[in-house]
Amino acid sequence: GAACVAEIDIERRWDIMRNHTATHLLQGALKTIVGRHITQQGSFVGPEYLRFDFTNPEALTPEQLAQVEQLVNLQVMKNLPVRCSVMELEEARKTGAIAPFGERYGAVVRVLDVPGWDVEFCGGTHVTATGFIGPFVIIAESAVAAGVRRIEATAGRNAVALVQRERSLLKQLSETLSVPREKVNERVEALLDELKAARKEIAQWRSKVTASEAG
Repeated sequence: GAACVAEIDIERRWDIMRNHTATHLLQGALKTIVGRHITQQGSFVGPEYLRFDFTNPEALTPEQLAQVEQLVNLQVMKNLPVRCSVMELEEARKTGAIAPFGERYGAVVRVLDVPGWDVEFCGGTHVTATGFIGPFVIIAESAVAAGVRRIEATAGRNAVALVQRERSLLKQLSETLSVPREKVNERVEALLDELKAARKEIAQWRSKVTASEAG
């Protein structure tokens, strides 16, 4: 009989909503850039990041990842409406909605529709328009199993924080190496070549010293 008040952590919920809707945009972008064979094999959505597992026989190239990331951000900037509808299962199937791998459904289902982009069975929480997602950044791409790849990404506040951290790190490297930011990679490669040559020279001197001591 005790009275209680249920409250939602609004900021945390917004982070989850951004990452969840971004996951749907990510699947659409993968189908567009990599191929229509892409199918979901699992996913995770949290406030900090999202994870999406999908079928693909090989790793995505850096160019493909950049294109996927750019395409998701383009859909965000278009501020497309995100519509959620509750309907009979058979009616939902007629819409062409994707049913995620391994899920079981009752007689009534919830369908998420991003017009012209993605229609999918989904019971999760989402933003009402893609513009609410904010920036989308891919963190990593890796193998999960034979023929299954995984993309980890983040959106909104966490994406901004990630970009700021990486920008700060690049600034520190630029200052440490005394070169402009766009020259950091070039300078690191030159230093690695110098280090390789120095190690080779040291090995040669050690060999001569050892031979001399043996004599």
